[in-house]
Amino acid sequence: MAIGSQPIIGYNYGAGNYKRVKEVLRKVFLISFIAGLIFNLIFYIFPEQITNLFITKSDPNYNLVLEFSIDFFRIFLMLICINIFEMCSSITIQSLGNIKKSTLVSFTRQIILFIPLAIILSNIFGLYGALYAGPLADGICFIIVIFVFYSEYHKLTLLENTKQTITKDEEIKTKSILSKSIVITIAREYGSGGRYVGKLLAQSLGIPFYDKELIRLTAKESGFTEKYIEENEQTKKSYYQNDDNIFLAESKVIKKIANDSCVIIGRCADYILRNKDNIYNIFLYSDKKEQRVIKYYGIKKNEAKKTIEKINKERSKHYKFYTNSNY
Repeated sequence: MAIGSQPIIGYNYGAGNYKRVKEVLRKVFLISFIAGLIFNLIFYIFPEQITNLFITKSDPNYNLVLEFSIDFFRIFLMLICINIFEMCSSITIQSLGNIKKSTLVSFTRQIILFIPLAIILSNIFGLYGALYAGPLADGICFIIVIFVFYSEYHKLTLLENTKQTITKDEEIKTKSILSKSIVITIAREYGSGGRYVGKLLAQSLGIPFYDKELIRLTAKESGFTEKYIEENEQTKKSYYQNDDNIFLAESKVIKKIANDSCVIIGRCADYILRNKDNIYNIFLYSDKKEQRVIKYYGIKKNEAKKTIEKINKERSKHYKFYTNSNY
């Protein structure tokens, strides 16, 4: 049970899901204790039947072995049901990242307690003294483990409460931000996933997303066709007046939509809205650009790098011309 729960505890602890960690710990300890209690009862009620699995009545030492094995089951394994707390605690504390405490718990029963007690009690009471060393070590170890484990469990509770407090503070901060009109601009390298990230962000915040929609709005504002704008925006192929007219029309549209909360992709929006309050400017880049353009844009592998460099150069040139700063 403890070993099986280890990856679940470790994963959720690493993910900060402390509530789940505590839930798993409670279930592991409860189920393990019930299992241990069942075995305790079996060892106490059926020691003769268990012994007969390993020795036959025809054996000349049968009666001696049977007598000792019954005492072994009922004395040495008397508190085996609480010994599981030491086993579970050692593994679960290790899952929580505290190796020193885990090692201490592992050594407590077998090395620190049982061996010295067995030597001392066997010298005083003989062989049966060693048998009584088992439940005595289990009982003392149980008390020690409870204190050690409680300290770790208490830390989980503190971490959980801290996380809840931080989450509430973040919610309050987010609500405060969203109570005002916010605009997020995303400049990006070609193939970095700016449109995808921007759309997810807009959906998460529940605000409008503008990318291709800007082409339609600019066409309406400028009188140019959507196809012409799509082919010539965000580039500076020449110094013709039409390029400036597209930029001016797009700027007008961007200023208009920025009166309400939204996410805007590219189009020098960070520069156009530089004097506006509550603006969050993001630049997105990626080292997986080639893989993305091949997978999502259908560009051939041998043309991917060249296409990325070409488009990024055009965007940089366009941005430099209208903002007098680097892309």
